[in-house]
Amino acid sequence: MTVPAITTRHLGFAPAGRDAVFSDIDVSFSVNRHALVGRNGSGKSLLARVLAGQLAPTHGSVTRHVELAYLPQRWAPDTGSIAAALGIDHKLHALQRIEAGSVDPADFQTLGDDWDMRERVRRWLDDAGLPDDPARHWASLSGGERVRLRLVQMFAHAHHFLILDEPGNHLDHRGRHWLRESLAAHAGGYLLISHDRQLLSDVESIDELSPLGLRRYGGNYASYAAQRDTEQHAAERQLEQARREQKALDRRQQEDRQRLAQRQQKASRERANANLPTILLDRQKQRSEDTGARLLTAQRAQQARQREQLSQARERVDMHRAQRFDLGHQPATHASLQLEGAIPSHGHDQPIDLYLAPGERLHLGGDNGSGKSSLLAAIAGTQPLRAGRLRHGERRLLIDQHYSLLRDEHSALDNLRALSPGHAPTRYREFLAGIGLRAERADLPAGQLSGGERVKLALLALDSAIEPYDLLLLDEPDSHLDLDSRQLLEQALTTYRGTLVLVSHDADLVAHARVDQALHLHKPLAPLTRGE
Repeated sequence: MTVPAITTRHLGFAPAGRDAVFSDIDVSFSVNRHALVGRNGSGKSLLARVLAGQLAPTHGSVTRHVELAYLPQRWAPDTGSIAAALGIDHKLHALQRIEAGSVDPADFQTLGDDWDMRERVRRWLDDAGLPDDPARHWASLSGGERVRLRLVQMFAHAHHFLILDEPGNHLDHRGRHWLRESLAAHAGGYLLISHDRQLLSDVESIDELSPLGLRRYGGNYASYAAQRDTEQHAAERQLEQARREQKALDRRQQEDRQRLAQRQQKASRERANANLPTILLDRQKQRSEDTGARLLTAQRAQQARQREQLSQARERVDMHRAQRFDLGHQPATHASLQLEGAIPSHGHDQPIDLYLAPGERLHLGGDNGSGKSSLLAAIAGTQPLRAGRLRHGERRLLIDQHYSLLRDEHSALDNLRALSPGHAPTRYREFLAGIGLRAERADLPAGQLSGGERVKLALLALDSAIEPYDLLLLDEPDSHLDLDSRQLLEQALTTYRGTLVLVSHDADLVAHARVDQALHLHKPLAPLTRGE
C-alpha cells in the first residue's frame, strides 16, 4: 500500500507584485524516493519551501501526512558547538554532570533514556567523516563538513520525510558516498532537489518543474534522460511542422486576398459600365466590402491560432534547450602558474611544488577541509600563503563556492557591467538573456538569484570579457547548475584556452575538462582551527 507523505491541490505561488512562479500544481509524494529537477530559476527551492511549510502558498493547499525535516540550500551559520548544532548539547551536559556526581532530578529528566548519547553521536559523526568531538566549534568545520553536519541532523529523524535542497553541494567523494548510503537506508522517504546524476540514479520518480508546470517521469535518471530525449526530438518535429503550417497559411491567405482583390477590381469595372440604379450599385459595393471584412476577420483568427500553436511549439523546444557558455572565441594566453614550497593558510601542511604551462589544466582534489579553497584564494590573491611563493599571470578570475566576485546588493545587470566593462549598453542585456536572465530578472539583486543563476552570471563575466583571463580558478562550479547547464559547462571547458585550475568532486566534469595534471591535498593530522 502506498503511504502518502505530501499532497497538493491547485498549488501556486507568486511573489508580491510579480507573476506566478508556479501554479495549479496537483501532486502527491509517497513515503518513497523522489526527486525534483528543473532549470535554474524555475522555482524548485520555492516549491520545496512551500511543501515544507516554510513559506505560505498564494493559491491552493498543501497537506502533510507525516512529519517532515527540511534542509535548505543556504542557512544562517551556527555560533556554537557541533553538539549545539545537533540540538543535543543539553543532553551531553546533563550526562557530564551526572558522571561528575550530580543527583539533580532535572539532569536525569533531561537525559532520559539516552545514556549512550555520547557514543551514538560519535558514531554518527564518524560515519559522516566528521570530527568525532561534539564539543568542537562549528566555525572550525569546512563548507562540506557543515553540510554533512546538517545532514546528520536530518538522518537522525529516521521516520521523517526529508525535503533536501541540493544536499550534495560541496561534498567530497567520501561525503557523496556517505550521502548515497544514508539516503538508501532512510526509511521515511525523501524528496531530493538535485542535479547530481549519481544521486538521481537512486530515485524511483523524478518531477520536472518548468514554465509548462510539473511533469512527472517514472523511474530514475536514466529513464528520465531517455524520456526527455524523446520529448525533445518530438518537440523539434512539432516546431518544424508548426513553421511549415505557418508558411502554408501565409501563402493561402495571400492567395485568398489576391483573388478577392481581383474579383473586386472586376466588379468595379462592371459597375462602372453597367446601366444600373445608384442604390443597386451601392449595395453591390457594400456586399463586396463585407466579404473582404469577413475574410480579413477569419484570416486574423486563423493567424492568432497558428501563432499560438507556433509559440507553444517554441516553448516546448526552449524547455529542452539550455543556454550556452562558449569560451572558444577568446584568444589563447601565454601565462603559466608556478608554486614553490607553497602551503595554503588552512588545511594541507606540506610544501607544494607545481608548474602549469600556458593552457594546461589542473584538477585540484582532496577531502573537505584539506585546503583546496584556501589554495585557490592564495592563487587569486585574496588570501596569503602560510609559506612559499607563487608566480602567475595578471588576469585571474576566481569563481568560488560563495560567488564572492558578485555584489549581492547590486543587480545582475550592474554586476556584469562591473565584471566585464567595455561593451555597448545594450549588449549586457543581450548577454544576460543568453543565460536566461531576461527583463526583470536582469534587474534583480544578485542575492535574490538562484544558486545556479549566480554561477552562470559569474561564468558570463568570463565568457563576455573583452580582455581574456590568463588563469581561471573554478571552485566546484557545477554545484548549483541544472542538468542541461552542467553538461554545457563540460562542453565549454573543453574550449577554454587559458590555464585552468578546477576543484570538483564530479568525475564527469573532471573527465570533460581534459585535465593535464592532478594535485591531491590532504588534511593535516592536527585538528583544524578554522574552515577550509
